[in-house]
Amino acid sequence: MKLPVKKQVMEQGLESLGVHPTSLEGSAPETSWLEVYSDDEGRESGIWECTPGKYRMERESDEFCYILQGHWKLISDDGEVSEVKAGDAIFLRNGWCGTSHIIETVRKVFMIG
Repeated sequence: MKLPVKKQVMEQGLESLGVHPTSLEGSAPETSWLEVYSDDEGRESGIWECTPGKYRMERESDEFCYILQGHWKLISDDGEVSEVKAGDAIFLRNGWCGTSHIIETVRKVFMIG
């Protein structure tokens, strides 16, 4: 079985996905990504990047993220604030809802599923 490998992820060009589909009014964060792995069971991993702005986030699965660059603030619907920066890891639980605020362009490695 061949292992999925992406080398030098900080230098990789990413595929543009355009403005985040749940952008909040007055905000237009642009997203892009590079798939490393996905399968028919809903598992997925890759590199994701987002420019500054705010969007609504409603997690429909668990997601582990390692932040390669940037500054990201997450404000849950119940008011809890979590901030992560380059070098930090975060686990977003299925069902988490709130506002995602990208303060400085974030590039992260993620795993879903």
